[in-house]
Amino acid sequence: MSVIIKGGDSSDLVTVTSDKNLKVTTPLVTSPAGLDTGSQVGAVRVFAENDPGTITGSATLKSGEVSLGYRQRVGIDTVIFSDTFNATSQNTANWRHSFTTMTMTQSAGFLNVNAAGTSTVASNYAYLSSFRYFQMIGTAPLSVEFSSSFSQLPIANEVLLFGLGVATGATEPVDGVWFEYTSAGLKGVTRYNSGTAVKTDLVASLSVNTVRHFAAVVGEGQIEFWVDDVLYGKQIIPVGQGRPFMTSALPVFMQKYNSGTVGASPNLIARFGYVTVSIMDIATNQTWANQMASYGLGLQGLNGGTMGSSQVQWANAALPTAAAATNTTAALGAFLGGIFLMNAPATSATDVIVASWLNPAGGVNQTPRTIKLRGIKIDCVNSVAAVATTATTFAVALAWGGTQLSLGTVTADSASFANNTAKARRIQPLGVISFPVGAAIGAVSTPIQFDFEAPIVINPGEYLQIVAKILVGTATATEVFQWIVSPNLYHE
Repeated sequence: MSVIIKGGDSSDLVTVTSDKNLKVTTPLVTSPAGLDTGSQVGAVRVFAENDPGTITGSATLKSGEVSLGYRQRVGIDTVIFSDTFNATSQNTANWRHSFTTMTMTQSAGFLNVNAAGTSTVASNYAYLSSFRYFQMIGTAPLSVEFSSSFSQLPIANEVLLFGLGVATGATEPVDGVWFEYTSAGLKGVTRYNSGTAVKTDLVASLSVNTVRHFAAVVGEGQIEFWVDDVLYGKQIIPVGQGRPFMTSALPVFMQKYNSGTVGASPNLIARFGYVTVSIMDIATNQTWANQMASYGLGLQGLNGGTMGSSQVQWANAALPTAAAATNTTAALGAFLGGIFLMNAPATSATDVIVASWLNPAGGVNQTPRTIKLRGIKIDCVNSVAAVATTATTFAVALAWGGTQLSLGTVTADSASFANNTAKARRIQPLGVISFPVGAAIGAVSTPIQFDFEAPIVINPGEYLQIVAKILVGTATATEVFQWIVSPNLYHE
């Protein structure tokens, strides 16, 4: 059966496309008032489908916005924190760990929560929480992402939480947003200022030993819970709350605890591969260096390496031992910055090493990082004895990019396509450090301050060194020059 549609008294008939869709032309603007007339706008409403509703039952549609200047508004996300667990030990620069009996380890690219899988006693717990707190800014959503897998289904009294909140012992946070996985299934949870936790059922269970991507998107009026880029649930912020959580800024955390006696062992081991936090829809205009510092990639020990101020020679209650600087070894200290004590040298045309640092080559358990040196400041203090006989003058340079510690081992790059390419140091002159005859103990030379508009790039497996050429000098017994090297850098 077919129906013919025609326009009133006219002979015009409605037709269809080859796909059997009506051919439609939207109404034209007929009023000089233009588009604001509404009823005669030659336009359609445009929505984007964020999620088809596979789990929730209804599609999630969002409309775009146009500014007062008739321009399409766009949002720019900024990643403000990201860390992986490929190392075999805790990254104490970024993470705080606390536990009772229940253990955590890192292996095979994962953080293992309840690593032994044998914790059964009530109130046992373990959590890892970022030192950094993440703030909500205006209407910009905060996205918290995890990759995780689970060794088995949770049983009674096992509680796994991960999201935003201040973890404390064997209890859930009093304020925040997180995923909860128990024998009752996976839930999205919000809790405001010690109030009752609001829990949304997401899924009854998850397949074991399968890495999934979890994301909680926290907006000012709504929170969305995503698994593998599928929306599993959302919560509307109650009208009586000004924000999703009262603290406004919270750390990211992963926590497991026993709410009572767990009746079986082995039990659930949760494995996390990475954590990422982003501010969405707002151009923060942070520099790349700022973002890298936010990841913990400044002048400090990095993931998989020696933690603390391992790149800086600066002991709490002692000075390093003075030594004669050489051309072949890091006799004054194998560090990127800090204090370096040099015995007074005689005039020499041969470069000597003041400070030396090998950027680790890295590997599967230590992420290879590139050093971006943005600037450097060098001070020098005369100590122990006054400058006598002759003045002391150093020409100072930055040696970078070489693959050998000794300055004379590789003096030129390998020939083209030679086997096992060797790379010679590059030299960037920095300036002069000088002390006149009679400079007293404690005299300070004019410092060198050198900023690089284009950063110096030191790749994994390459050296960054401060070297000096002694233009004028006398090897005065007991006289020592104290060099203070202050780099401005980040890793990426």
